Amino acid sequence: MNKRLLSSLVLAFMCAAALLPSRASAQLSGGLTAQQLWVDPATGQVFIRPGRNRVPLTITGAGGPTSAQIDQQVQQQVDTKMQAAESQFQAQQNQLVASNQQLQAQVTQMNTGWKSYMDNWGSKVKIGTLLYGDYALYTHTSYGPQFLENLNPPGYGNNMYNSFDINRSYLNFIFQPTNDWTVRLTPEGYRTTGTATAQTEGASSSIGSNLTGDFGVRMKFAYLRYNSPLKFWDATKTDTVTVGMQSQPFNDWEEQMFGYRFVTEVPWNLMGFSSSYIGASMQGPIIFDEKQYVDYDFGVYNDGNFHSSEFANTKNVMARLSAYPFGARWRYDGLGLTGFIDYGWGNVTPDVAQEATAEKGPNSSLYRIAAVLHYTTEQFGIAAEFDYGKNSVTEANMFSGSIPAGPQASLATMTTAILNQGKAIQEGFDLFGHYHIPNTPFSIFGLYQWELPNTNANNPDPLDFERFVAGVAYQYNEYLRFALDSQNLSYYHNQETFSGFGLAKPVPNAVMRDIHSIFLNVEFNY
Repeated sequence: MNKRLLSSLVLAFMCAAALLPSRASAQLSGGLTAQQLWVDPATGQVFIRPGRNRVPLTITGAGGPTSAQIDQQVQQQVDTKMQAAESQFQAQQNQLVASNQQLQAQVTQMNTGWKSYMDNWGSKVKIGTLLYGDYALYTHTSYGPQFLENLNPPGYGNNMYNSFDINRSYLNFIFQPTNDWTVRLTPEGYRTTGTATAQTEGASSSIGSNLTGDFGVRMKFAYLRYNSPLKFWDATKTDTVTVGMQSQPFNDWEEQMFGYRFVTEVPWNLMGFSSSYIGASMQGPIIFDEKQYVDYDFGVYNDGNFHSSEFANTKNVMARLSAYPFGARWRYDGLGLTGFIDYGWGNVTPDVAQEATAEKGPNSSLYRIAAVLHYTTEQFGIAAEFDYGKNSVTEANMFSGSIPAGPQASLATMTTAILNQGKAIQEGFDLFGHYHIPNTPFSIFGLYQWELPNTNANNPDPLDFERFVAGVAYQYNEYLRFALDSQNLSYYHNQETFSGFGLAKPVPNAVMRDIHSIFLNVEFNY
């Protein structure tokens, strides 16, 4: 083979390599080795088979990368992109973790703040309720003071009258934003009574009242109390100052000492002395060596009670002082002597207050006095009380249960003449107590009240009465109590015809009939 032929073959191979794809060219240049062509160095001839004086012929391609180099480059590009993607993913993950940590910190802070708020709220706010209910059976009906609020049994001729009653329902909201201040709000549900005049609508129509028998809501307590007026002296560091609608100094104190307010009213409360007034007061114990020796409560209040509008330009002054000569470990512990006085005027406007006593009647000056000797232990308590008053009982108080009407209306007229003439003097003697039967949930209790509504009335006064309450109580748990008891009111004088006191004519059968009843009471206090 001559040199021209060899050149032609080499050119043909190079052209074929150029026409193939880059990958194929690389294979061609790499695959066209001495194993495929041989050359005779002496003559320059190229052979397709090995032979004598022939050596392998290596033909170099167009200078492109080899397959290994291309694979290496591709792998490097893939690795670079993978590293970049991995770095980007890792950065995103780090950012997400940081965001989650920040969010978790915010959530933790919110939870801590909310928990702190709720913990503080729970320690500063107390919400409770008080419910008194009963089933009452009146074996003998008559006229007189109601035994409990919102009880209005009918009068003569209705023996064996009975009813289910809700006579007290409170919601207590107590807020203490700081240790120095306390706010109390207590709305009360109560039975409305009375008949209201129809309300005129336009020139030819009116709307009747639906007041009678409905349950209404009114505020019973609403006050602000300062808890540290005398904290500079250890003996009075728990004393308080109270402003607003609050318990007057005596009734609530006596009710807690007796412990059976859900069964019956204490003596002055039965005679129309309300438990709540609007005013300003100061109260608290005086303590030495962890023992209470004095407990006091005094204040100035409206003449009208919590559910009355105030008309007078005068005010009531009330004060109670309880002394414990041997010291008390708790409020009623041991022997105590208590005195109370309420001095004020009737709740009338100044122009009416200027009228003569006979004309303004029970709206004249009034007072209530109580002296109580009491002894209390964890097992039992007993108290004796003397009451004295002027113009402190009216016809409305005597007939808070139901008022004589129709053929018995003369009894109401007589009672008004005896009590509402501005000079009525009241006296009362009371004895009450309770005893807890050891190792049982049972207690027995009783109350006796002898009341003289007007000692200046003709002798005898047909309104004089005795009240007896006796029963047994069962403490189901710390919130729930039951009691089964008998409650009775007796007008104990012999029957008479009453005259005088400006009555137009004598009143026959002036001594009213007795009231006898059986109660099943329940108290829920939470």
